[in-house]
Amino acid sequence: MDANLKSLSDVDRKTLKRSVMVAHDASNTALVAKKRELHYYAAEVNTDIEYRSQFKVKENVDGEEVDYTPNTLSESQYTDKFMKFNLHLMHNIATMQMYHTRGSMLRSKTRSSMRGGVGGNKQSMDELINGILYEAIIFDPAGAHKDEEVPAHMPVPFTKSFVKVTIRKSEFIELHSQINSTVAKGTEQGNAVEADNRLYDYLTVGKGKVRRRSDNDAQTDIVLTNSRAVNTIYVTHATVGSYVSNFEMYDTLQGVVSKQTQMTQNMLSQAGPPGGTEPRSTIALEEEINERNKVRSVTQQLFKHPVFKKAILFIGRTLSSNFYNTGMQRFRNFQKPNRCSTEVEYKYSMKVLFRLMPSQVNDDRKAVSDISFCYANSDIVAISYGLFSFSSQHVPSTGDVFVWSIKNPGEPERAYYYKTPVTALCFSPYLPSLIAIGMYDGCVEVRDVADDSNMPIAVSQRSTSPGCSPVVAIRWLKQVGDDDAGEIDPFLSLSQDGSVTRFHLGKSPYLLGFTQMTLERIEGHPEGIHVPISPTMTVAANRHPQGLSLTTHPVDNDIYYILTDEGCIHKCSINYQHQYLEVLKCHDGAVNIMEFSPWSPKLFLTCGNDWYVRIWVDGITRPLIELLDDFQPIHWAKWSPINSTIIVSVNRNTCSIWDLRRNILKPMGKHDMDASYNTIAQFSNSGTVLIVGNERGNVLFEALNDMPFAPHFQYDEMEKAIYRAIGNDQELFIELKSIGFFGYPNKKAVRT
Repeated sequence: MDANLKSLSDVDRKTLKRSVMVAHDASNTALVAKKRELHYYAAEVNTDIEYRSQFKVKENVDGEEVDYTPNTLSESQYTDKFMKFNLHLMHNIATMQMYHTRGSMLRSKTRSSMRGGVGGNKQSMDELINGILYEAIIFDPAGAHKDEEVPAHMPVPFTKSFVKVTIRKSEFIELHSQINSTVAKGTEQGNAVEADNRLYDYLTVGKGKVRRRSDNDAQTDIVLTNSRAVNTIYVTHATVGSYVSNFEMYDTLQGVVSKQTQMTQNMLSQAGPPGGTEPRSTIALEEEINERNKVRSVTQQLFKHPVFKKAILFIGRTLSSNFYNTGMQRFRNFQKPNRCSTEVEYKYSMKVLFRLMPSQVNDDRKAVSDISFCYANSDIVAISYGLFSFSSQHVPSTGDVFVWSIKNPGEPERAYYYKTPVTALCFSPYLPSLIAIGMYDGCVEVRDVADDSNMPIAVSQRSTSPGCSPVVAIRWLKQVGDDDAGEIDPFLSLSQDGSVTRFHLGKSPYLLGFTQMTLERIEGHPEGIHVPISPTMTVAANRHPQGLSLTTHPVDNDIYYILTDEGCIHKCSINYQHQYLEVLKCHDGAVNIMEFSPWSPKLFLTCGNDWYVRIWVDGITRPLIELLDDFQPIHWAKWSPINSTIIVSVNRNTCSIWDLRRNILKPMGKHDMDASYNTIAQFSNSGTVLIVGNERGNVLFEALNDMPFAPHFQYDEMEKAIYRAIGNDQELFIELKSIGFFGYPNKKAVRT
């Protein structure tokens, strides 16, 4: 190497020496940094040891306190020598790097001399470092001679009488779950399933299975198992029919009678003959009978006590919440669908949450005639049971009104029983606890559901309301003037004979009512759809049309609408008695329902017995849209409270869901209800659940699932869908354009 240095020039020789000095300084700097790092770690370890020494572990063994604190690990005798060897090793690595740098410069200057030259090192720097690191490190313990063999250091194991281990049950974590599915090949879902199968084969049997894996094992001395006694039994519910013959019922009754007769004879035998010598037995028998009567009277008083009834009510709610927990959560919308989900499908499906089944006092089957939700509490719904179809051959002899709470779908919160069928009811939107009830015989009464006494606030009387026709609809009115601010808001009742009565609630226990309107039959061709008049001369048996429904205007408090069996809508005002403002022909037959859109005070729909659902705008005498699907009369139809373009209609057998944005020729969803005929329906206050009643008295709570998300601009989407539907009719398009904006201010929604 010196010969090689001599062959270099003076400039190269100075450059080489300067680079060697720089490498030497760098190695010294690295050694100093390494020393500082080792001292820092040593100080940190000492701090942790001092903190650890403050803790003591003690335990009672055979009544004595034994110290089980682990001993502190003493500093090993090899620590200082290991640090010295580490520093020496780092110094050697830095020196080899320096020589390697100098050799590389020599090879760059005198490449020919390094080819097989004397003194050249053929090993690379990595091989040298690996050779040093892989050498066996042997420490010489203090006090031992170099020539003597040092025995291996054997650590002394720590012994203890027993080890206490506490095992707790951890949370169940599902790592993977794959659901089997079968779809049609060639569809979008089928292609996704085939891609999933190919990926699964690639990861299990294909090239994808060759990937990095890590296995972790754990052992326990005892396998912990659960006995079969701790497992709960799965409870199944089923409706099972049983047959009992007349002979079995007779034998059972005779057995009960014979037991009662035998007990009476035994008691008489214990009492002895009358006038005998055992008066004490007779006195004991009388005392026993008196005690039984006393217990029976106390039990009856307990059953009638309001506190006991309330306690039973709360217990029933608790038990029902365990059974109907899933349905209650869906009714309250606890789990709303995510708008960002990629798996959302618009299927317009319906699912039964639970069924309200009233307890029948007798075998008289009563239909669901009306449904009304409380405006202040969406969990409370009032349902009337009586007569729905007035052409029915069988009229029930009694009627009921049950006030249900979603907290207890098994039993009603309030029950009102009547001697005549109930045909209509309505909660007050201004005083939410008041409910007006209409009867089959024309009587009307008002009750307070918050009162436990089950006594009506006021009832109608024949002297002020002489009508005796069935009440078919009831609607509450808002006080118009400030003079009546201290009084309760009045309400209107529509009778089947076409008369409208206005009732006021005062301090008297009777309702003050007077006739507001009496309808007359329409002659000629009214505005609306054109229905040809029969050429044959017909004479109506009654000069008054039949009233079917009653609707109030969402903005004008003095305007209300009457629906008749002639297919006409009579627009009336409470300020004008015995005359109406307008008449609109909507259907070729009876018109059953009229509902305003929550996003427009001018847009409304009607449904009737001519199988149509028609959409109208106030000011235009032609329907904007006509919806037709089944050839059956439509009993009920209404706008969705949460989606401006969705309409739900109900006929005798099915429920149809229409979406004006997607299709007006057929419904997007069509579902069969119960085996019995449907009567009336109603949306919940949240708008996500549909309540449908039938002629058997059952009420089904149907959840609207897989529905499209409500648009952000509800009114704009509704207006766009209507203009798209009538785009081909230029005259109707121009008329609708002339009306302009037909929504509420700021395009907001108003609940009617």
